[in-house]
Amino acid sequence: MTRVEFDTEINNLLNSSEELIPDENLPLLPFMELASDVHDWYAFELQLWDTGEKIRQAILNEHKEMNREQSNRVLNICLNKNAKRGRQSFVMLLGKKRFSPYAEKISVLLSDDDVDGHVISTLYKMGTTDYEEKIKPFLNHNRSWIRNEAKRYINRCDNLNKQ
Repeated sequence: MTRVEFDTEINNLLNSSEELIPDENLPLLPFMELASDVHDWYAFELQLWDTGEKIRQAILNEHKEMNREQSNRVLNICLNKNAKRGRQSFVMLLGKKRFSPYAEKISVLLSDDDVDGHVISTLYKMGTTDYEEKIKPFLNHNRSWIRNEAKRYINRCDNLNKQ
């Protein structure tokens, strides 16, 4: 796939993602039957999550990276709370050192239950250590995977402080 073809594919996926996001923040759905502490997903959230995953697969399969405009569009999707949990796969797209300039903007999502664990993982992968105090409270999170991401982040900070 050429760069032009890759950019066309990514831009089409971003266009469809942006169109999926509702204009208003919809209320939470009832809890799921099989997970009594997790709200059910809107169909658009699932579609949006899947589209973010398609972008990740295109990047991996084609060994190409998003350009700055595409990265900015991904960031804007991440920051749009109307996209709810569909943003999770988009937050993860920014989990590379090259996106560390976005860390400050992504870190504001630590207070967002829909993506908080994904944000911790992304900040870790960005290689940032500026958010230790904001991440420490997640060491007591009720979800073990989020606790583990917080531990991994804090351990990196501790190891760098010892050097």
